[in-house]
Amino acid sequence: MELQERRPREFSAVNDAVDWLKRNHQTILVGSIVVIAGVAFVAVSAGAGLVVLAPAALLAS
Repeated sequence: MELQERRPREFSAVNDAVDWLKRNHQTILVGSIVVIAGVAFVAVSAGAGLVVLAPAALLAS
């Protein structure tokens, strides 16, 4: 039910995206795609429960 209520978010500025990520960091799932100003990032695990955003272009090969 909770997943059905979630909607895609669009950000045209990095500051807005960073603010949203700070408020919602616990709900970001590993493998989620976040688009900021037209650039796709993927949430990846950096160990010890840390999740970071990596540019999707780095993961595509």
